[in-house]
Amino acid sequence: MLHHRALGRDLDQLVVSVVDNRRPMLAMMRAMLAAIGTGRIETYDDPAEAFEAMGRNTPDLVIAAASMQPVTGPELVRSMRNADAGPLALVPAMVMSAHARPGLVEEALRAGAHQVLVLPISASTLYRRLDWLLNDDRPFEQDGDHYVVAGMEERLALSFPRPSYVPTPVSAPLAVGRTKARGRQEPYAMRMRAAQN
Repeated sequence: MLHHRALGRDLDQLVVSVVDNRRPMLAMMRAMLAAIGTGRIETYDDPAEAFEAMGRNTPDLVIAAASMQPVTGPELVRSMRNADAGPLALVPAMVMSAHARPGLVEEALRAGAHQVLVLPISASTLYRRLDWLLNDDRPFEQDGDHYVVAGMEERLALSFPRPSYVPTPVSAPLAVGRTKARGRQEPYAMRMRAAQN
């Protein structure tokens, strides 16, 4: 079975590549990854340059922004999963976005990402996500000329829209009833006293 490159690794030995057009976001992610004890952190503000560099020096994990230009995070991950990408095809990937719409999550997972990180994210949450990934033993399967995470299609097929909340019409409170004689509202407590007399 083909497992992802980071399986079983220690966090302090992990080589992480972060790809984002926004330099402040790169600086923030570098600081958080350093704070939780990540081994080596490489940052790229150009996805094409990142893909080329990662092909030469394969990282253990890629974290890519969803809305980069001219190549989005899911598109970068899909390129990584091509069988021709060599060792890069088996590098686990996370896509990060402040707008994790269901469509984006599905696109990222179908492209071959293991997770979608919803921004903003705390260092403790990032640590938990990385710890989960280092223990994620789902193998890769080859689908044509691409690698996919085993079981992802089944997981996506089970996804369904959350039920929407539809408020019910407001009716009279249970503690209020109509008196037959006058046709007006009378509190429950007053009717109980009248019944006792």
